[in-house]
Amino acid sequence: MLRFRSILFAAVLAAASVPFFVDAQTSGAEAAAAPVSSTTSGKITAVPFRAGTILSAEISKLKPAFDIESEFDKPAIENPAWIELIVRLDNGRSISRFDYEIVGKNGTYSCFAVAEGADGYSSDTEKWIIKKPHPLKYYRLLFPVRQDEIAAARKELLPVTLKVKLYDTTLAPASFQVRVMPEGRNFTRVSSVRPEGICNMTYHEAFESGD
Repeated sequence: MLRFRSILFAAVLAAASVPFFVDAQTSGAEAAAAPVSSTTSGKITAVPFRAGTILSAEISKLKPAFDIESEFDKPAIENPAWIELIVRLDNGRSISRFDYEIVGKNGTYSCFAVAEGADGYSSDTEKWIIKKPHPLKYYRLLFPVRQDEIAAARKELLPVTLKVKLYDTTLAPASFQVRVMPEGRNFTRVSSVRPEGICNMTYHEAFESGD
C-alpha cells in the first residue's frame, strides 16, 4: 500500500513537470482559433479545450471496461456514475490523468483514467500518461462522479466545466453539456464519433434524429 502511494506521488510530480500544455501566458486568441463545429440547430458539437477539442461527452451509471485494476487505486467516490470525454488532441499536445478536473452541479471531480482509441482503461502506472499521442487517433478521459449528477441534468443534458487541475491559467475553462446515456447503455464507441463532434447533444439528437 505504501509502495503504491509512493509510485502515485512520484507519477504526479512527473506529470507536473512534463510540458503537456503551452505556457500559461498563451493568449485567449489562440484558444478562440480552435475548430468549432455546430449543427443546424446551433449547438456547438466540437468544444475547444486547452489541449485540443472535445468531440463527445457522456455520463452513465455503467462502469467502462478496465484492462487492469488495483485495489489501491480506486475512485474516492463510492458507487460512482462515470463521465467520459472523447477528445482530439492538437499537434504537440499530450495528456494524462493528472491534468484535468470536471466541475459538475454537485462537486468537482478529478480525471481517473485515460485511454487511446478503443483501448480499455488501466490502473497500470505506464498508462497514466499518454506522452506520444497519434495525430489521427482519439483519446478518452474518464471521471468518476456522484450519482446525483445524473439527477441534476435537464432535458437529458448536464452542464459541466472542464478545468486545468495542476496550475492556474489565463485561459477560460471549457463549458459544455454532457449527454445522459439511456439506462443500461454503454458509452458511445470511439468509431461512432463523427469528426465534427457530437458534444452538447442528447442521445436522440446524436443518434436517432437523422440531423
